[in-house]
Amino acid sequence: MYSIKIFIAFLLCSMMLFSTADAGIGNESQDSAKEKLNIIWQPTFDTANDLSRQPKIDGVNVISPSWLTIVKPNGFIKTTISENYVKRIHENGYKIWPLITNDFDKDLTHAFLNDPAAREYIIRQLVFYAEKNHFDGYNFDFENIYEQDRDALTSFIRQSAIVLHRENLTLSMDITIPSDNPVWSKCYDRKELAGPLDYLILMAYDEHSRLSSDSGSVASYDWVKKGLEATLAQGVPNDKLVLGVPLYMRLWREGEGKVTAQTLSMESAQSLIDKYNLSPHWLDDKKQYYFEYQDKNFRYRVWQEDSASLSQKLNLVSLYNLPGIASWRKGFETSDIWPLFNRKLNADKN
Repeated sequence: MYSIKIFIAFLLCSMMLFSTADAGIGNESQDSAKEKLNIIWQPTFDTANDLSRQPKIDGVNVISPSWLTIVKPNGFIKTTISENYVKRIHENGYKIWPLITNDFDKDLTHAFLNDPAAREYIIRQLVFYAEKNHFDGYNFDFENIYEQDRDALTSFIRQSAIVLHRENLTLSMDITIPSDNPVWSKCYDRKELAGPLDYLILMAYDEHSRLSSDSGSVASYDWVKKGLEATLAQGVPNDKLVLGVPLYMRLWREGEGKVTAQTLSMESAQSLIDKYNLSPHWLDDKKQYYFEYQDKNFRYRVWQEDSASLSQKLNLVSLYNLPGIASWRKGFETSDIWPLFNRKLNADKN
Protein backbone atom coordinates (compact mmCIF):
# COMPACT_ATOMS: atom_id res chain seq x y z
CA MET A 1 0.00 0.00 0.00
CA TYR A 2 2.82 2.37 0.89
CA SER A 3 4.54 1.83 -2.50
CA ILE A 4 1.25 2.46 -4.31
CA LYS A 5 0.87 5.81 -2.54
CA ILE A 6 4.38 6.80 -3.55
CA PHE A 7 3.66 5.83 -7.15
CA ILE A 8 0.44 7.88 -7.19
CA ALA A 9 2.24 10.90 -5.71
CA PHE A 10 4.92 10.57 -8.39
CA LEU A 11 2.26 10.53 -11.11
CA LEU A 12 0.56 13.61 -9.70
CA CYS A 13 3.83 15.54 -9.53
CA SER A 14 4.68 14.53 -13.09
CA MET A 15 1.28 15.69 -14.32
CA MET A 16 1.76 19.04 -12.59
CA LEU A 17 5.21 19.51 -14.13
CA PHE A 18 4.02 18.68 -17.65
CA SER A 19 0.99 20.92 -17.19
CA THR A 20 3.23 23.80 -16.16
CA ALA A 21 5.56 23.19 -19.08
CA ASP A 22 2.68 23.13 -21.55
CA ALA A 23 1.58 26.49 -20.19
CA GLY A 24 5.03 27.97 -20.82
CA ILE A 25 5.69 27.74 -17.06
CA GLY A 26 3.41 30.73 -16.71
CA ASN A 27 6.14 33.15 -17.87
CA GLU A 28 3.96 35.19 -20.17
CA SER A 29 1.21 35.74 -17.64
CA GLN A 30 3.73 36.47 -14.88
CA ASP A 31 5.67 38.93 -17.05
CA SER A 32 2.52 40.77 -18.08
CA ALA A 33 1.32 41.02 -14.48
CA LYS A 34 4.68 42.09 -13.06
CA GLU A 35 5.11 45.78 -12.31
CA LYS A 36 7.29 47.50 -14.88
CA LEU A 37 10.52 49.11 -13.80
CA ASN A 38 10.32 52.89 -13.69
CA ILE A 39 13.79 54.11 -12.77
CA ILE A 40 14.87 57.71 -12.25
CA TRP A 41 18.51 58.76 -12.23
CA GLN A 42 19.20 61.55 -9.75
CA PRO A 43 22.61 63.23 -10.14
CA THR A 44 21.68 66.50 -8.39
CA PHE A 45 20.18 66.96 -4.95
CA ASP A 46 18.85 70.50 -4.81
CA THR A 47 15.66 70.99 -2.85
CA ALA A 48 13.41 71.06 -5.93
CA ASN A 49 14.69 67.71 -7.17
CA ASP A 50 15.51 65.76 -4.03
CA LEU A 51 13.24 62.74 -4.45
CA SER A 52 13.77 61.71 -0.85
CA ARG A 53 12.03 64.89 0.35
CA GLN A 54 9.12 64.86 -2.07
CA PRO A 55 5.87 62.89 -2.08
CA LYS A 56 6.09 59.45 -3.69
CA ILE A 57 5.72 59.57 -7.48
CA ASP A 58 3.08 57.05 -8.55
CA GLY A 59 4.58 54.29 -10.68
CA VAL A 60 8.22 55.12 -9.99
CA ASN A 61 9.87 52.28 -8.09
CA VAL A 62 13.67 52.68 -8.33
CA ILE A 63 15.89 55.71 -7.68
CA SER A 64 19.52 55.76 -8.81
CA PRO A 65 21.50 58.56 -7.15
CA SER A 66 24.91 59.35 -8.65
CA TRP A 67 27.01 58.62 -5.59
CA LEU A 68 30.03 56.46 -6.39
CA THR A 69 32.99 57.18 -8.65
CA ILE A 70 36.12 55.09 -9.14
CA VAL A 71 38.83 57.73 -9.02
CA LYS A 72 42.13 55.85 -8.64
CA PRO A 73 43.85 53.05 -10.59
CA ASN A 74 43.90 50.92 -7.43
CA GLY A 75 40.08 50.96 -7.48
CA PHE A 76 39.43 53.48 -4.71
CA ILE A 77 35.82 54.71 -4.82
CA LYS A 78 34.93 58.28 -3.92
CA THR A 79 31.41 58.55 -2.50
CA THR A 80 28.82 61.17 -1.61
CA ILE A 81 26.42 58.75 0.07
CA SER A 82 23.75 60.17 2.37
CA GLU A 83 22.39 57.70 4.91
CA ASN A 84 19.43 59.99 5.63
CA TYR A 85 18.60 60.08 1.93
CA VAL A 86 18.55 56.27 1.80
CA LYS A 87 16.29 56.12 4.85
CA ARG A 88 13.81 58.63 3.40
CA ILE A 89 13.84 56.95 -0.03
CA HIS A 90 12.93 53.61 1.53
CA GLU A 91 10.24 55.24 3.65
CA ASN A 92 8.77 56.64 0.42
CA GLY A 93 8.51 53.12 -0.98
CA TYR A 94 11.33 53.26 -3.52
CA LYS A 95 14.21 50.87 -4.02
CA ILE A 96 17.64 52.43 -4.34
CA TRP A 97 20.30 51.38 -6.86
CA PRO A 98 23.16 53.91 -6.53
CA LEU A 99 25.09 54.65 -9.70
CA ILE A 100 28.78 53.83 -9.84
CA THR A 101 30.84 55.35 -12.63
CA ASN A 102 34.34 54.92 -14.04
CA ASP A 103 34.55 58.72 -14.31
CA PHE A 104 34.43 58.21 -18.11
CA ASP A 105 38.23 57.86 -18.00
CA LYS A 106 39.46 55.15 -20.34
CA ASP A 107 43.04 55.11 -19.01
CA LEU A 108 41.87 54.83 -15.41
CA THR A 109 39.44 52.11 -16.47
CA HIS A 110 42.17 50.20 -18.31
CA ALA A 111 44.27 50.30 -15.15
CA PHE A 112 41.72 48.90 -12.71
CA LEU A 113 40.17 46.40 -15.13
CA ASN A 114 43.56 44.81 -15.69
CA ASP A 115 44.62 44.77 -12.04
CA PRO A 116 43.17 41.81 -10.08
CA ALA A 117 43.83 43.53 -6.76
CA ALA A 118 42.02 46.69 -7.87
CA ARG A 119 39.01 44.70 -9.08
CA GLU A 120 38.75 42.89 -5.76
CA TYR A 121 39.10 46.19 -3.89
CA ILE A 122 36.24 47.74 -5.87
CA ILE A 123 33.98 44.78 -5.12
CA ARG A 124 34.83 44.83 -1.40
CA GLN A 125 33.93 48.50 -1.24
CA LEU A 126 30.62 47.89 -3.01
CA VAL A 127 29.76 45.13 -0.55
CA PHE A 128 30.67 47.37 2.38
CA TYR A 129 28.59 50.34 1.20
CA ALA A 130 25.63 48.15 0.32
CA GLU A 131 25.59 46.46 3.73
CA LYS A 132 26.17 49.69 5.65
CA ASN A 133 23.50 51.67 3.81
CA HIS A 134 20.95 48.95 2.98
CA PHE A 135 21.13 49.40 -0.80
CA ASP A 136 18.85 47.32 -3.00
CA GLY A 137 21.18 47.21 -5.98
CA TYR A 138 23.77 49.03 -8.07
CA ASN A 139 23.76 50.67 -11.49
CA PHE A 140 27.11 50.49 -13.32
CA ASP A 141 27.65 53.46 -15.62
CA PHE A 142 30.98 52.68 -17.26
CA GLU A 143 31.57 54.66 -20.45
CA ASN A 144 34.48 55.73 -22.68
CA ILE A 145 36.41 52.46 -22.48
CA TYR A 146 39.12 51.12 -24.78
CA GLU A 147 37.80 48.47 -27.15
CA GLN A 148 40.75 46.28 -26.17
CA ASP A 149 39.32 46.18 -22.62
CA ARG A 150 36.01 44.74 -23.78
CA ASP A 151 36.65 41.23 -22.41
CA ALA A 152 38.20 42.58 -19.22
CA LEU A 153 35.06 44.65 -18.63
CA THR A 154 32.86 41.59 -19.08
CA SER A 155 35.08 39.57 -16.77
CA PHE A 156 34.95 42.26 -14.08
CA ILE A 157 31.15 42.50 -14.26
CA ARG A 158 30.88 38.71 -14.03
CA GLN A 159 33.23 38.68 -11.03
CA SER A 160 31.27 41.51 -9.36
CA ALA A 161 27.92 39.81 -9.96
CA ILE A 162 29.02 36.58 -8.28
CA VAL A 163 29.80 38.46 -5.07
CA LEU A 164 27.09 41.13 -5.15
CA HIS A 165 24.28 38.72 -5.94
CA ARG A 166 25.17 36.91 -2.72
CA GLU A 167 24.21 40.17 -1.01
CA ASN A 168 20.80 40.02 -2.74
CA LEU A 169 21.60 43.12 -4.79
CA THR A 170 19.96 43.81 -8.15
CA LEU A 171 22.60 44.72 -10.74
CA SER A 172 22.14 46.83 -13.84
CA MET A 173 24.53 48.37 -16.33
CA ASP A 174 24.12 51.22 -18.79
CA ILE A 175 25.03 50.60 -22.42
CA THR A 176 24.94 52.68 -25.58
CA ILE A 177 23.17 51.92 -28.83
CA PRO A 178 25.40 49.75 -31.08
CA SER A 179 27.63 51.78 -33.39
CA ASP A 180 31.12 51.72 -34.90
CA ASN A 181 32.56 53.93 -32.16
CA PRO A 182 35.29 51.87 -30.44
CA VAL A 183 35.31 53.57 -27.01
CA TRP A 184 31.62 54.43 -26.70
CA SER A 185 30.05 51.31 -28.20
CA LYS A 186 32.36 48.48 -29.28
CA CYS A 187 33.74 48.29 -25.75
CA TYR A 188 30.54 46.46 -24.70
CA ASP A 189 30.03 42.76 -25.30
CA ARG A 190 26.30 43.18 -24.80
CA LYS A 191 25.33 39.53 -25.03
CA GLU A 192 27.95 38.40 -22.51
CA LEU A 193 27.23 41.29 -20.15
CA ALA A 194 23.55 40.37 -20.09
CA GLY A 195 24.37 36.97 -18.59
CA PRO A 196 25.57 37.94 -15.09
CA LEU A 197 23.51 41.14 -14.84
CA ASP A 198 19.85 41.46 -13.96
CA TYR A 199 19.32 44.30 -16.44
CA LEU A 200 21.05 46.22 -19.18
CA ILE A 201 19.79 49.79 -19.56
CA LEU A 202 19.94 51.06 -23.13
CA MET A 203 20.82 54.74 -23.15
CA ALA A 204 18.62 55.52 -26.15
CA TYR A 205 19.55 59.17 -26.40
CA ASP A 206 22.32 61.45 -27.65
CA GLU A 207 21.54 60.61 -31.26
CA HIS A 208 23.03 64.07 -31.74
CA SER A 209 25.38 64.73 -28.86
CA ARG A 210 26.23 68.13 -27.47
CA LEU A 211 29.43 68.19 -29.54
CA SER A 212 27.78 67.11 -32.79
CA SER A 213 28.66 69.12 -35.88
CA ASP A 214 25.05 68.86 -37.07
CA SER A 215 21.85 69.94 -35.41
CA GLY A 216 19.32 67.23 -34.73
CA SER A 217 17.17 65.26 -32.37
CA VAL A 218 18.41 63.77 -29.12
CA ALA A 219 16.26 60.67 -29.66
CA SER A 220 14.08 60.44 -32.75
CA TYR A 221 11.66 57.50 -32.73
CA ASP A 222 13.14 55.54 -35.65
CA TRP A 223 16.66 55.92 -34.30
CA VAL A 224 15.57 54.63 -30.91
CA LYS A 225 13.62 51.75 -32.44
CA LYS A 226 16.49 50.68 -34.70
CA GLY A 227 18.96 50.94 -31.81
CA LEU A 228 16.71 48.79 -29.66
CA GLU A 229 16.40 46.19 -32.39
CA ALA A 230 20.17 46.21 -32.97
CA THR A 231 20.77 45.61 -29.26
CA LEU A 232 18.34 42.69 -29.19
CA ALA A 233 19.99 41.32 -32.34
CA GLN A 234 23.31 41.19 -30.48
CA GLY A 235 21.81 38.63 -28.14
CA VAL A 236 20.48 40.69 -25.24
CA PRO A 237 17.27 39.04 -23.93
CA ASN A 238 14.29 41.37 -24.14
CA ASP A 239 13.36 40.60 -20.52
CA LYS A 240 16.68 42.07 -19.39
CA LEU A 241 16.69 45.18 -21.59
CA VAL A 242 15.43 48.40 -19.99
CA LEU A 243 14.76 51.37 -22.29
CA GLY A 244 16.55 54.56 -21.25
CA VAL A 245 14.67 57.72 -22.28
CA PRO A 246 15.67 61.41 -22.22
CA LEU A 247 13.83 64.07 -20.25
CA TYR A 248 15.94 66.69 -21.99
CA MET A 249 16.60 68.06 -25.44
CA ARG A 250 19.08 70.48 -26.96
CA LEU A 251 18.90 74.09 -28.05
CA TRP A 252 20.97 74.28 -31.22
CA ARG A 253 22.50 77.55 -32.39
CA GLU A 254 23.63 77.87 -35.99
CA GLY A 255 25.51 80.85 -37.38
CA GLU A 256 28.90 82.33 -38.18
CA GLY A 257 29.92 78.95 -39.58
CA LYS A 258 29.45 77.15 -36.27
CA VAL A 259 26.96 74.79 -34.65
CA THR A 260 26.75 74.78 -30.88
CA ALA A 261 24.31 73.25 -28.44
CA GLN A 262 23.19 73.47 -24.84
CA THR A 263 21.03 71.14 -22.79
CA LEU A 264 17.43 72.27 -22.53
CA SER A 265 14.82 71.18 -19.99
CA MET A 266 11.16 70.75 -20.90
CA GLU A 267 10.19 73.83 -18.91
CA SER A 268 12.87 75.93 -20.61
CA ALA A 269 11.68 74.78 -24.03
CA GLN A 270 8.15 75.92 -23.20
CA SER A 271 9.53 79.28 -22.03
CA LEU A 272 11.17 79.79 -25.43
CA ILE A 273 7.91 78.91 -27.18
CA ASP A 274 6.07 81.49 -25.09
CA LYS A 275 8.78 84.14 -25.40
CA TYR A 276 8.96 84.00 -29.20
CA ASN A 277 5.25 83.18 -29.70
CA LEU A 278 6.10 79.98 -31.58
CA SER A 279 3.89 77.18 -32.87
CA PRO A 280 5.83 73.90 -32.84
CA HIS A 281 4.85 71.48 -35.59
CA TRP A 282 4.78 67.70 -35.41
CA LEU A 283 7.42 65.74 -37.33
CA ASP A 284 5.77 62.43 -38.10
CA ASP A 285 9.04 60.74 -39.07
CA LYS A 286 10.70 61.79 -35.78
CA LYS A 287 7.51 61.48 -33.71
CA GLN A 288 8.22 64.72 -31.89
CA TYR A 289 7.54 68.44 -32.14
CA TYR A 290 10.00 70.86 -33.70
CA PHE A 291 10.39 74.63 -33.52
CA GLU A 292 12.94 77.21 -34.55
CA TYR A 293 13.44 80.94 -34.33
CA GLN A 294 15.86 83.65 -35.39
CA ASP A 295 17.66 85.92 -32.93
CA LYS A 296 20.16 88.43 -34.29
CA ASN A 297 22.47 86.52 -36.65
CA PHE A 298 21.70 83.10 -35.27
CA ARG A 299 19.18 80.41 -36.05
CA TYR A 300 17.98 78.41 -33.06
CA ARG A 301 16.45 74.93 -33.46
CA VAL A 302 14.80 72.50 -31.06
CA TRP A 303 13.55 68.93 -31.51
CA GLN A 304 11.30 68.68 -28.48
CA GLU A 305 11.14 65.93 -25.92
CA ASP A 306 7.81 66.14 -24.13
CA SER A 307 4.82 64.00 -23.23
CA ALA A 308 3.98 63.49 -26.92
CA SER A 309 7.42 62.24 -27.99
CA LEU A 310 7.95 60.14 -24.86
CA SER A 311 4.53 58.53 -25.21
CA GLN A 312 5.61 57.25 -28.63
CA LYS A 313 8.89 55.87 -27.30
CA LEU A 314 7.19 54.15 -24.38
CA ASN A 315 5.09 52.20 -26.88
CA LEU A 316 8.30 50.27 -27.61
CA VAL A 317 8.26 48.83 -24.09
CA SER A 318 5.06 46.91 -24.77
CA LEU A 319 5.95 46.26 -28.43
CA TYR A 320 9.15 44.41 -27.43
CA ASN A 321 7.92 43.24 -24.01
CA LEU A 322 10.67 45.07 -22.13
CA PRO A 323 10.80 45.16 -18.32
CA GLY A 324 10.54 48.94 -18.12
CA ILE A 325 12.29 52.28 -18.52
CA ALA A 326 14.93 54.50 -16.94
CA SER A 327 14.85 58.27 -17.39
CA TRP A 328 17.72 60.74 -17.48
CA ARG A 329 17.30 62.77 -15.44
CA LYS A 330 15.31 64.20 -12.52
CA GLY A 331 14.93 67.96 -12.91
CA PHE A 332 14.52 68.15 -16.68
CA GLU A 333 10.88 67.02 -16.78
CA THR A 334 7.52 68.76 -16.51
CA SER A 335 4.91 67.53 -14.04
CA ASP A 336 2.82 65.72 -16.67
CA ILE A 337 5.60 63.20 -17.41
CA TRP A 338 5.23 60.97 -14.34
CA PRO A 339 1.47 60.34 -14.72
CA LEU A 340 2.11 59.56 -18.40
CA PHE A 341 4.83 57.03 -17.54
CA ASN A 342 2.62 55.37 -14.95
CA ARG A 343 -0.29 55.06 -17.41
CA LYS A 344 1.85 53.74 -20.27
CA LEU A 345 3.82 51.24 -18.21
CA ASN A 346 0.92 49.89 -16.20
CA ALA A 347 -1.95 50.21 -18.67
CA ASP A 348 -3.12 46.68 -17.94
CA LYS A 349 -3.49 47.53 -14.24
CA ASN A 350 -5.19 50.90 -14.64
